[in-house]
Amino acid sequence: MDPNSASSKEKLWNDLRSQAEVKRNNLRFLQDSPFDDPQLLTKETFNYILCGGQYKGLKLSNTCVLDSLLTGLHIVYKTKPQIRDLLLMDPIIMAVMTFIDFSQYNEAKILWILNLEILSNDKTNFFDGEYINIRGHVKDHLPNLKNLRIATLYFDNERQSPDLEDAIFKMTLSAFEDFGDVMALGTKLNPTLILVDVEGRINAFPESDVCDCYERTFELQFLLLGIITADSNHMVLCIKLNGDWLLYDDQQRPLFRHTSFAELKSGEYVTYLAAYINTTKMKKD
Repeated sequence: MDPNSASSKEKLWNDLRSQAEVKRNNLRFLQDSPFDDPQLLTKETFNYILCGGQYKGLKLSNTCVLDSLLTGLHIVYKTKPQIRDLLLMDPIIMAVMTFIDFSQYNEAKILWILNLEILSNDKTNFFDGEYINIRGHVKDHLPNLKNLRIATLYFDNERQSPDLEDAIFKMTLSAFEDFGDVMALGTKLNPTLILVDVEGRINAFPESDVCDCYERTFELQFLLLGIITADSNHMVLCIKLNGDWLLYDDQQRPLFRHTSFAELKSGEYVTYLAAYINTTKMKKD
């Protein structure tokens, strides 16, 4: 059977979902999360999501965008209870997070890409024989979050949303609209996660804290940053963990290193995605 056929992809998609469901029954056997101690992450021996990968004869390439996005989502999934509750509402995202929990990173990547293929009716062009080339933009991966999405606000040509009179647009998303395309996840009464597809629309880094018209605070939790040179384009992740900022690069050892906003701002980084977490309720509790 052709591994690139729609039926083969769907079979593999179902197989991976079944595997993840079995894994979830064994979550209690997992060791403590390594994200409780950021110092562990900066060691040469720390193993996590690396570039590339292969699974059942399928070889992954150009995975830096996906690796950075999955790393950002998984860390907030493990460290922020409200994000964990949110992501567990989607069975595919739950399965992807489960694979990463068990260090089955290739399975997580393949399931993510297969789901994008299914959502697009095989129009992503990632598959080419035995190779899966994931070169693309951050926005190419955001459809996998559509089941958790409650509203979007577009920055460019359309800059229209289904109902601009809706309170969530006027009172919350408008606070982010100058940064880029805005996606709110959670509930309309109390959005949990705000993702902003910046993609170079602003020269400076996004604000570290954003307040909406309800005086709720959304704190910047992670950034996907592009490193653009004459020879190549590469994506890395900058994430806040226990008050420290860490830079993750799937091609480097150690995978994580300590950084600061001052260092990042002085480098040649281009912001592509900014993720904000609603911390107001957490602070009041």
